[in-house]
Formats: sequence, structure tokens, C-alpha cells
Amino acid sequence: MSVYTTDVLIEGVRRDDVLAWLADPSHHEAILTGAWGGLKPTGQGSWEVLVPTQFRTRPMTYQFDHVDEDHGGRRVHVTLGGKRTTGKLHWSLRTQKPSTNTLVTLHADIDTGGALGALAEQLGMRERLEQGFRAMTENVKKGVLGT
Repeated sequence: MSVYTTDVLIEGVRRDDVLAWLADPSHHEAILTGAWGGLKPTGQGSWEVLVPTQFRTRPMTYQFDHVDEDHGGRRVHVTLGGKRTTGKLHWSLRTQKPSTNTLVTLHADIDTGGALGALAEQLGMRERLEQGFRAMTENVKKGVLGT
């Protein structure tokens, strides 16, 4: 299992407002746009993105799952799928001081599939996933701020 984490601070916006934006599955297309090598809707709240690497472009599915407010924080859960890209992703939100600042963290746990997956990660897949996830967090900030 490989872990990816990246975050972005959205200043001037309360956590509940960011959660409301992320809780709308239709906004997730804007999150994905430009972060990957391609984007294709595959259903309600579901898209296929292309993860280009040095040797092969891998399709990965991104499926909005649910919003979770059970444990003090706020999370939006997503399911990832595909060969060497199956896993879970969640967006977690924390309030920073002042209370109008929100830290948005993307956390993904991906099963790359054993030895071949580890090799694929070393040959550029990890770097490309990190780059795509960073772009997604920036897209959340742009979407929430309307820029």
C-alpha cells in the first residue's frame, strides 16, 4: 500500500462552506480537470482519468463515495480504481486560526499491486500521482474561491 498526502490552505473560507462545495459531486470534475492526462465522465459522480507515466498511461477511476461528519472533522470519501491505482482517497478539512481559514488535505491509500507496482512507482508512477494529487488540491482551492 502506498500513501499520498498533500494539502492546501484556503484563507477566508469557513470549513463548512468548503465541505458544502466538496460534498457536491458535480464539483469533482473541476477538481480533476487539468490534473491528469485526460478526463472522461463514466457516470454520476464518476470519472476516468489518465495517469501518464514514462512507459505507460494508466487509466484510474475516481468515484465520489460519501460525506462523513462523524468524528469532529469533516471528510469526503472517494474510491479509486484501476490496475496499480486501486484504493481510497479522502478529503479532510480542518479549521485554522482565524476560523475563516480551512486546511484541506488529500489523503490517498493506493494498492499498486506488489512487486510490479513497486517497480512502476520507481519508474515514474509515484511522481506522476503526487503531481496529479497536488494539482487536484489547487483545483479545490480555485473552485472554492471561484477563481
